[in-house]
Amino acid sequence: MADSSEPRDLGLELVLQHPTTEDADRIPTTRGDDNTILYPELDADGDHVHFEMVPMEGTSLLWITIRRETSPKLAAQSLRKIADLIDRNGDELLSRLQGDAGSFSSEGNVVDGPLRLGYDENGDMIIPTNS
Repeated sequence: MADSSEPRDLGLELVLQHPTTEDADRIPTTRGDDNTILYPELDADGDHVHFEMVPMEGTSLLWITIRRETSPKLAAQSLRKIADLIDRNGDELLSRLQGDAGSFSSEGNVVDGPLRLGYDENGDMIIPTNS
């Protein structure tokens, strides 16, 4: 039985970032046993899509924020990407506990994990200065 003090109103926060090639090359990588890159999780388009289950108050079902300088074409492509990720992984993502976080691999699969990249107050990746 769920603890009544546990927050029940949670929301899946998704952040899509497209680091420059130079920035992506500076992000430290960790390799798995089979020599595949585990971090950073960049998808096939070179985007980093981070998710986290966070408290969400109110009655809104969905909040979407698009940076003003984004072209309509890129905004639409990004929304289709997010929709596809939710379609493919939604049952798993939307049943997560508060604080669960991760990202998506180049194949579009969920990659769990504690954050290995830092994020600033705007949610932007903090790229290490030394590789």
